[in-house]
Amino acid sequence: MTENAASQDIVMLIREAYGGMSMGQQKVLEFFLSRRLEAVYLSAARIAELVDVSHSTVVRTAQALGFDGFPEFQTALQEQVSGRMNSTGVYQLGSRRLISELLEQEDNSMKSILERVMLTDAKNIENMVAQIPVADFEQAVNMLLAAENVYVIGLRSSAPMAMNFAMGLRQVRGKCQLLQPGVGDLVDQIASLTSKDLLFSLCFGRYTKVTLHAMDYARKVGAQIISVTDTPVSPAARRADLVFTVRYGVWFYGASAALFSLLNALVAAILVQQNDASQARLETVDSVIEEFEIFDTDDPPQST
Repeated sequence: MTENAASQDIVMLIREAYGGMSMGQQKVLEFFLSRRLEAVYLSAARIAELVDVSHSTVVRTAQALGFDGFPEFQTALQEQVSGRMNSTGVYQLGSRRLISELLEQEDNSMKSILERVMLTDAKNIENMVAQIPVADFEQAVNMLLAAENVYVIGLRSSAPMAMNFAMGLRQVRGKCQLLQPGVGDLVDQIASLTSKDLLFSLCFGRYTKVTLHAMDYARKVGAQIISVTDTPVSPAARRADLVFTVRYGVWFYGASAALFSLLNALVAAILVQQNDASQARLETVDSVIEEFEIFDTDDPPQST
């Protein structure tokens, strides 16, 4: 993919290229413009069928726009479309894609839905393994270990992942705070951030201002920043010292399984790197849990 295709607005790119395309390619471009949401999830073969051109014409059209192929074009289109949609739109788009793929299989049974969604999640995780440089992963682990305090922020759809990650970090390395607007004042929570600390940001389109402002403040005080975001040129990526890209698709919860897997791997690596200290901390946590009697330890009633 050319740098121009990667960064330029897809609609503008199509309009500029339209006049130089063949008649068949123009039909494909018209579909991309007029039925943009469908172009996000339909296969190249299905689009070819709808506009009455060959499959190769759809592929060549994407290549003529500067992309390596149709999958790369569709990924770029997904990122732009989903980044500008509200939550309702994302859910609607996810349902359309799921329904479309099930109809192509001619199977909308509960078994097929279960298998389709879970296998897609598994495939997303498998694909992401090859996309993460081991050196970057190792650097992230070292940064998380070296920081005096770690602050984690992730809002809206990223909030559950941020909460889970912060909880895991607290158990294996301690001194980790989850930044939560509405729980006290975020300003008070982040005020103690210093150049010896690290901010870990989860930020995906439509990029919340609060998260970006927190990253700006972290840069101002000299703290290091790791960000997990959806593109290497996102507003969050441009503010970070180290970036992991987890491409959100158009399923109901995007690529959350792949994101969770990455965060889980970071916590696991920290546990291994400082095994003795982490084990001692986990034992302390367990003793406090017992002290507070957090869990029900009574035996279940026996059936008669």
